[in-house]
Amino acid sequence: MNDQIRRLMAAAPMPAVAVSVFDRTETRFSAVTGTADLTTGRPAGPHDWWDLASVTKTLVTLPEVLAHLDVDRPLADVWSPARPFPVGRATVGQLLSHQAGLPAVRQFFRTAATRDEIVAQAVATPLVREPGSGAEYSDLGFLLLGEAVQDHTGLSLAELAQRRSGLRFGPVPGPAVATERCGWRARLVVGEVHDENAYAMGGIAGQAGAFGTLALVTAAAQAWLAGTVLPAHLHRAATRCWASNTADERFGLGWWLPPTRGIGGPAAGEGSFGCSGFVGNRIWLEPARDYGVVVLSNRVHPSRDNPEPFRQWCADLLEAVATDGKGTLHNA
Repeated sequence: MNDQIRRLMAAAPMPAVAVSVFDRTETRFSAVTGTADLTTGRPAGPHDWWDLASVTKTLVTLPEVLAHLDVDRPLADVWSPARPFPVGRATVGQLLSHQAGLPAVRQFFRTAATRDEIVAQAVATPLVREPGSGAEYSDLGFLLLGEAVQDHTGLSLAELAQRRSGLRFGPVPGPAVATERCGWRARLVVGEVHDENAYAMGGIAGQAGAFGTLALVTAAAQAWLAGTVLPAHLHRAATRCWASNTADERFGLGWWLPPTRGIGGPAAGEGSFGCSGFVGNRIWLEPARDYGVVVLSNRVHPSRDNPEPFRQWCADLLEAVATDGKGTLHNA
């Protein structure tokens, strides 16, 4: 299997890619290849920091929300700024499972000058449906939950992330892989969050902003595979289906469940779950088969156009891992 993964990595449609395959206790494969920055030609390496985009939701915000907030309570009960607004009726669990009734995304960075203004606009966003009446993947719910858990703990998400996993919010302490040439910022984005709303919030947000090395992301994902991030009942809650929609999307708490957007590839197993990041990241975990896969890449470098080759490449990779002895892993 390892030779097949290396061949896939060599043919990856992204400038740089990092892949790990692991079971509950060991990393069985880990490699980084490609160009970290096309403008300089610098090769990517094991010590590079990768923008995690929406993987921030599951590896940073989700465990802190589950550890500190009651999923059955309305947001207004756990975070007072939500009390005057319709989103305050949604429970923490509904926000985590993308069924709070919020729209998918809003470009607050275009109209708000400060972090406080973005949060104020986000919490006042009108709902597009009643909470609990159907799922729509939304950045806004995790933006609000990030604020709620920071207020509750008195700690920033950056502090919470470093304590739990070592993941960092920018600026990162080492070389970073370049992402997009951002028209709004009028520069290539390197070592600062790609997500514009998160950048306008100072780089620390519940929906995006975390960075990790391949080793750190692998360890954080492996802890979810092993069920050691949180008490067992919270792991079970996070990975069961809480919400679905007519597009055949299914969501746990934070995690995506198959067949949502094909994230698990064509051979996703029973009880599997994962997440995706816009810049070109994916985590897929197969507890019943005892393996997981991490993909980090800069598929938006230098442009976010044409995401389909990345998706197909991930499907090919996940199928290769799943069909190699039905997930039997060999040492790298």
